[in-house]
Amino acid sequence: MSEMRVLIAGGGVAALEAALALRALAGDRVSVELLAPGTQFPHRPSSVVSPFSGEDSPQVSWDRVQVTLHRGSLESVDPDARDVLTTDGGRLRYDRLLVSTGALAAEAVPGATTFRGPISAGIVDAAIHGARERIIFAVPAEAAWGLPIYELALLAAHERKDGPGLMVVTPEPRPLNVFGRTASDAVARLLDRAGVEFVGETAADSVLGDALITRDGHMIRAGAVIALPRLEPRPLPGLPDGFLEIDEHARVRGVPDVFAAGDVTAEPIKQGGLATQQADAAAERIAFEAGAEIEPRPYRPVLRGLLLTGEAPLYMRTDLEGHGALARPLRYEPPRTSRAPLWWPDQKIVGRYLAGYLAAAR
Repeated sequence: MSEMRVLIAGGGVAALEAALALRALAGDRVSVELLAPGTQFPHRPSSVVSPFSGEDSPQVSWDRVQVTLHRGSLESVDPDARDVLTTDGGRLRYDRLLVSTGALAAEAVPGATTFRGPISAGIVDAAIHGARERIIFAVPAEAAWGLPIYELALLAAHERKDGPGLMVVTPEPRPLNVFGRTASDAVARLLDRAGVEFVGETAADSVLGDALITRDGHMIRAGAVIALPRLEPRPLPGLPDGFLEIDEHARVRGVPDVFAAGDVTAEPIKQGGLATQQADAAAERIAFEAGAEIEPRPYRPVLRGLLLTGEAPLYMRTDLEGHGALARPLRYEPPRTSRAPLWWPDQKIVGRYLAGYLAAAR
């Protein structure tokens, strides 16, 4: 069998995990090519610390991965011809394509300071340290992953012990409810000890003057409001509109030989660890189709969250029920919550192959 040409479009954690997995599983049965804007990317989960430390998020480099790099971004896909058009007008062929181009972070609460990760460190720092009245940290109804807002609130409480009051406003009934009752109760205790007020079952709508307006018409006074964005799909002509629906092996439904992983997919929770699990499912299936003697395992999401608190972090883990049903924990396995690491290496982004790669780069 001739070498299979695998093209990975995107330069984030899902792309890196897939490349590492393909190298480990398929070896010389595949050639791996990467279409990405650069040779490194910021470690996004660490960006919550930047407004307080003043340091940029660490960069993750591709320098130790055996891939052929094409600098650029994905413009469109021609599934019939099995090629893609890049934003600079080039064309690249593929036998299998993995799309991991992410999503667009759009303002969800007009008038609020939107935390978009590393690029937002400066404006979030200014909002937190410039406020003289209550600071509200808001999880919008459309947010795909709410944990960073709790980290910002807890880190702000640790940084500004004599500062203004702090509040988390979220549609969730309990803090980080997706991890289950045990974890939620632990986070609630952390918020209470830090003096952060929790307002649940409340969706932020907009900021008007010195107040947050909720969707049910209430006003909450605030000197600053920091909100997470909503994620919007990137237009990719040749592929289905919107976020991409994938099957249990991360294949894009209705499009032969195209896979997807990460924020570009239609999964409701968009988080780095889940993205690496999708990438692993795709890589195993591609390696199998390239002739590797493996049994490709389906995507079965396990949600891991490492909550930075300003003191000892909190580790949370729960298996999630069913592919495409990420909103509730399994009934038969209680979530696990601990101040001690629940996985190793104890990093914020957990990937079967990525974890070791990141640990070696420390």
